[in-house]
Amino acid sequence: MSIWKKKCFKKKKKEEPVVEEETDESKNKTSSKTEDDSKVSDEVIPPPPLEGEMATYFHIGGWAKECLITGYKIGAWHFDCTTQLTDKLGIYSFGNGKPNYYGVSGGVGLREKLGIFHMCQAYHTNAYVGAFGVRSTVVGCLANAMLRGTYGPHDEPEVTLDLHTGLERSPIKMDVIVPILKSPKLMGYVVLQPLQNYLLGYRAVYDFDNMGFDMHALCVGFNNGSSELSLKLENFKELRGSIFQRIGERWAVALKANIYGENEKQFAIGGQYKIQDNALLKAKVRDDGFVGMVYQVNVSENIGIMYHVGLEVGSPINGDHKVGISWSIKG
Repeated sequence: MSIWKKKCFKKKKKEEPVVEEETDESKNKTSSKTEDDSKVSDEVIPPPPLEGEMATYFHIGGWAKECLITGYKIGAWHFDCTTQLTDKLGIYSFGNGKPNYYGVSGGVGLREKLGIFHMCQAYHTNAYVGAFGVRSTVVGCLANAMLRGTYGPHDEPEVTLDLHTGLERSPIKMDVIVPILKSPKLMGYVVLQPLQNYLLGYRAVYDFDNMGFDMHALCVGFNNGSSELSLKLENFKELRGSIFQRIGERWAVALKANIYGENEKQFAIGGQYKIQDNALLKAKVRDDGFVGMVYQVNVSENIGIMYHVGLEVGSPINGDHKVGISWSIKG
């Protein structure tokens, strides 16, 4: 997914909407600060690529992530509302309680498009965010760039500034975040589509403060419309994989696992059933005995609801049981 998407306020499956269109790397940077609900989960779950655009690094294994992660991490409650005021101007607001009812956060944002340029300003409880970007076709390549800064709020005046840039020309796509001010990490990925249904990718994160790489990752993915397979080798030590398989028109099963590495083996297995065209029921179990269930339904084209229940089977009385609800409205 490029830095600037054509539908800037399309409902996202992430817990916290963002006013600016970020690279998938920047989404991972932000989401890594959230509560880890699944020990074998990738945080970044991007929406499907726009027509004519390539998939990103984070789309590899995406169906398994949708089945085993989406909806299980909404916290106690979540609400977001996005409104397109004009063709060029949009606004959103959101609030959530995470990990419990009292951990309240929220924000409001505004985004405007002026030709090939985009501007935004967002006010969140934990930071203010501003961005200015451009997206255009250059010599047959889809190119984009964005300056993104965070500052405040209250007694935290520190300012950070990054340059988010990307380039796409089939069969190659790349996104990079370059640190400029008070942002020590250089991160990015490259994706190659050598054959139809196959993707190869490489991702890296370099920390200038420690003068070394935080992470290397190589991956390969396959998706033919009914079956999905993915393998990711991280830091040349940890091997992770996922499988997603549709069974008929309504059923599907999925598995995510840490296959090999120094850490303890972890896995999550689950499935989903399409109750109706607008409703989906999902369930999963983790290696630690945590069992979860999600019911997600689109009440209308502009209203989506998700309900989540999670139980620690090994500790039925004192366990960290979870109940959550999410409402998303757009207009």
